[in-house]
Amino acid sequence: MRGYRKFLAAVAPLLVLGATVVTAQDIPEKNAPEKNTQGKSSGSSMPWYDPARYNPLKLFKHYKSANDQLASDGHLEDKLSKQLRIQGILAQDRELQDVCSNFKDLPNCIAVLRLSVSLPVEFTCLKWNVTGVKPKAAPDSCAGPAGGKGMPLDRALDLLKPKRDVRTEAQNALKKAHEDIKDASS
Repeated sequence: MRGYRKFLAAVAPLLVLGATVVTAQDIPEKNAPEKNTQGKSSGSSMPWYDPARYNPLKLFKHYKSANDQLASDGHLEDKLSKQLRIQGILAQDRELQDVCSNFKDLPNCIAVLRLSVSLPVEFTCLKWNVTGVKPKAAPDSCAGPAGGKGMPLDRALDLLKPKRDVRTEAQNALKKAHEDIKDASS
């Protein structure tokens, strides 16, 4: 008798739970047309998930390249070029848009310019390593990035100047580049 009680005690909750699951699955199918008509007529709030409102492209941020940033704001290019020429970073005969071609963002371009002046590093070599695109006038002494892909600024600098503390120098150059852009845009 005790064995049957244990069996019934174990089976009864399973039957009750199974019955509720089955009825819960049947209920939305029957009431679904009613909810849709009520939602349209009464203007009730949207459900938590609406595929019409979900746009996965909003999850990806699209940044402008350095040339796009400079082209979209002519005043920024003029002020930044003047500021960099005064500091001795950009040569008088060079245009900032030509120098920053192929860079993914403007701060990296300015940081590479700064590092090429502050450290004895060839600008075209550093640009090639950061962007992954071989410049037209790249000297033969430049070794391009492995696999033809661009790399972070500190790694590119480490390839060209291995005995320096490149991480802090790259961070300082990026900070100064952000400050230059902020000063030029205000």
